[in-house]
Amino acid sequence: MKHEPTGEYYDYKKTMKPERPWIVDWHQRFVYRHFNASRSGTGFQSGDPAMAANRPRGQRWTFGDGSIQEVCMRFEDSLEAIRRVSNITCNIPQMVLLTGWQYEGHDSKYPAWGEVCKYLKREQDATALDSLRWLFREARRYNCLVTLHVNMFDAYADSPLFDEYLEKDIIAKDPDSKPIIGNRWSGMDCYHISYTQEWKHGLTQKRIDNLLEMVPELRENGCVYIDAFLGARMKDQNGPISPYLGYSKEEEANTIRKILRYWREHGVDPAVEHAWGMRVDRCVGLTPYAADSRNLSDLPDALYTTSPYHAQFDDVKPPPDFVERFCLETLPYYHSNHPAADYDYGGLGDNENICMPALWCDKPALIAYSKHGYAHRRWRLPRSWQSEGKVDVCSLTVEGPKPLTTLAVSNREVFLVLQPKQAVRITPHA
Repeated sequence: MKHEPTGEYYDYKKTMKPERPWIVDWHQRFVYRHFNASRSGTGFQSGDPAMAANRPRGQRWTFGDGSIQEVCMRFEDSLEAIRRVSNITCNIPQMVLLTGWQYEGHDSKYPAWGEVCKYLKREQDATALDSLRWLFREARRYNCLVTLHVNMFDAYADSPLFDEYLEKDIIAKDPDSKPIIGNRWSGMDCYHISYTQEWKHGLTQKRIDNLLEMVPELRENGCVYIDAFLGARMKDQNGPISPYLGYSKEEEANTIRKILRYWREHGVDPAVEHAWGMRVDRCVGLTPYAADSRNLSDLPDALYTTSPYHAQFDDVKPPPDFVERFCLETLPYYHSNHPAADYDYGGLGDNENICMPALWCDKPALIAYSKHGYAHRRWRLPRSWQSEGKVDVCSLTVEGPKPLTTLAVSNREVFLVLQPKQAVRITPHA
């Protein structure tokens, strides 16, 4: 390759900034997951017929090899869920991680990424890839970046790449050259990849290049999510990934840093599942986000962040606790990371009640929520609001704000009535 990124350690402590500026403002987004589809069974034998019979007809699929997949959200369902989240959150910047978008669903046919699950396509599109790219583009209407959940560590025997990776010793092997089963997910043996061996053969770069060529919108959105990305096998957390090859954990970490830099040099911020993940380096400054919130508390969110509420959708309907957790967890997180955050005006709240600026909105707005409700609670308005006058209160719903009432403002304060688990938007009177 013309230019190979370095695998050297990045000393973030010198600047407390990323090695290169992040493309996406991860700490100013609501990042969450859509679980689109899952494969089950061995991939070679029939799945459980009784389990299939109990599924709704629309979620029952039989593949050529006899395995059964559950379809939770087609791509048009994902767009509908994104629309609903936009409405109920006053159009907060979103990022959706599509999980199970490939082949037969989640964890299907890794290390290959070359095919989109055909059962997720829209009827009007020629291919599932067309539908996936449509979702990427349409989601932007709702202030949402869609990206893909990929895996760079796992491998399955039914993958179209498995034989090549086995022959080139990329699949982890024991000292006697026998492939090591690293884990077992949903009834299938899971093998692992030596990052260093794959990189030396140029196949890491090929996987990334082909994916970005297949889905150019991925590069346009500037973000990807790498599941697992572990530095060791679970059964030997201190040893090499592949004892047959003998690459040390530091050598594998060196390649992991190359991979992260390769993504970034191709216009994509690479997020990961774990900050440590049995690696010898958290790769601070090379990855902007970890889904696992552990081991990040010493770092500013602008450098390395997580989601206080990492929601998972497997239906167009938001999870039952969505509104509460968004208001009590995501809203304060966003506020704390915004340059216009104001903690002095006295309106913020507690663990069960909140009234806080929605600073992503184009016009001044507050979101108020109460877990148990209250009949008469005083909230102070931000200092930039008028001390006298009126405010409009709207209920937040999946179909958008619904007018409730208009309240008088006196001495920059309002008295609010909320039902249990009710969220409202407060804006200056039109």
